[in-house]
Amino acid sequence: MKSLSEKMLKDTEEYIKTYVESNNGKSPSLMQIADCLGVAKSVAYRYVKALDARGIVHYSGKRTLSVDGEKYKRSNSVRLPILGSVICGSPAEQEQYIEGYIAIPEEWVDGECFLLRAYGDSMTDIGVDDGDLVLVERTNFAESGQVVVALTDDGNTLKRLFYENGKPVLHPENKAYPDIYPRELNIQGIALKVIKDIQ
Repeated sequence: MKSLSEKMLKDTEEYIKTYVESNNGKSPSLMQIADCLGVAKSVAYRYVKALDARGIVHYSGKRTLSVDGEKYKRSNSVRLPILGSVICGSPAEQEQYIEGYIAIPEEWVDGECFLLRAYGDSMTDIGVDDGDLVLVERTNFAESGQVVVALTDDGNTLKRLFYENGKPVLHPENKAYPDIYPRELNIQGIALKVIKDIQ
């Protein structure tokens, strides 16, 4: 019997995993694997059985699945717009525009949400750095202690909201910045999560 190609085995494994990821957990048929590899169905069967013997996939005769039960199933996601930037420093007027869209896991989303790109360093103590995406729930109400996107008389900004004697205070999470005491304040949303690249 002709020995199996290690490269073909790897290609078969990668195709199966990619297919399952792209099809929400559904596995490819032997004919689809054969077509992808450019081989006969009987050859594809030998490669799938070899992967099964190595414990890489489980072949039941009808479908291929990973042996540990993980089906590479994508979680449900929603596409959210990236709406320009939000200041993490001194507030400044910003034009709101859709910079693009990104898929976010559905379980992260609470109500109507959007993304803003942070810049500046006034919120670094809670892990919000320049360039990070901030997931925001759109609301015009926030409780004291929550991190909010706020529109002030000077523009929009991301800060922690507190109240002193009934008046709002926007607190930066960086000791180098002073508290802001806005004359006017409109809450645009509450920050839920920070999405960042690993440096």
